[in-house]
Amino acid sequence: MLEKLRFFLVVLEEGSLRRAADRLRISQSAITRQMQSLELDLGGCVLERTSAGVRPTNGGRALAERAKTLLADYDSTVAEVRRLVRGESERLRIGYIASAVQEYLGPALAVLRRAYPRLKVKMLDQTPGEMIIALRQGKIDLALTLHGIDLLSRDFRARKLATVRSVVALPVSHRFATERQVSLSQLKGETFVRGPDDVVPGYTQRIIQFCRKYGGFRPRLATIDNFNSLVESLALAANEEAISIQPAFISHLNVPNVVMVPIADAGATWDLFVVWQPGEIASPLRTLLSELNLESQ
Repeated sequence: MLEKLRFFLVVLEEGSLRRAADRLRISQSAITRQMQSLELDLGGCVLERTSAGVRPTNGGRALAERAKTLLADYDSTVAEVRRLVRGESERLRIGYIASAVQEYLGPALAVLRRAYPRLKVKMLDQTPGEMIIALRQGKIDLALTLHGIDLLSRDFRARKLATVRSVVALPVSHRFATERQVSLSQLKGETFVRGPDDVVPGYTQRIIQFCRKYGGFRPRLATIDNFNSLVESLALAANEEAISIQPAFISHLNVPNVVMVPIADAGATWDLFVVWQPGEIASPLRTLLSELNLESQ
């Protein structure tokens, strides 16, 4: 039956039994017999013969829609079983931004672990730059990232998970440190942290865009030499009286001598993306994407 369904879908794509036979490298009589057998199994016609070729009946259109899902699930299941038969353990490798993972992936990962108790989930706290390299080298299956999406979307599947407002990380002694919120125009004249392109690709351009669009100025930028972690870089920036614009989900971080103040400008936002490898999607990854309300295709 599965082979007949595959042939049926090819016939619909080609709109002709002859062209379908040529594509499948079988005789026209053979594919005709397959379609006749399919209709016999179903107890009714799924193809309407016309002078121009063939087209689906109402029942044929319904069959085609369900057959695509059925065959995709079957192929995915067979691929998983083959991996298990070869002794390969199920695993899912995820690169993530530490400050965002619990809020945005935590609940979905809990569901995933209940659904696949034997699944090995390997979590890797990486910079966006490291995620790009890891994806390209096949070392991670999925990434949760803010930066580098222009580089990734050409070669990987990517979907926006959330849009996040901004905060400014200020030294605790800063004149705006006790404000409930601050607008970008108020920050004119401040020194902003520059993000290394190999670590946070596109970050500096984003800050320049924010300042120009919402503050009406070009920011003065300073490079922080030690960028081992976000917390460390924010602390070092505060020591140099520099400020940093960041997505609001970092607000829970405990950074010495630093306070987080919301940015008032509603348009100064960040898009958080989930990026994954192209090709066959294993069931655990499909489940995770479903829990995140992301399309897998």
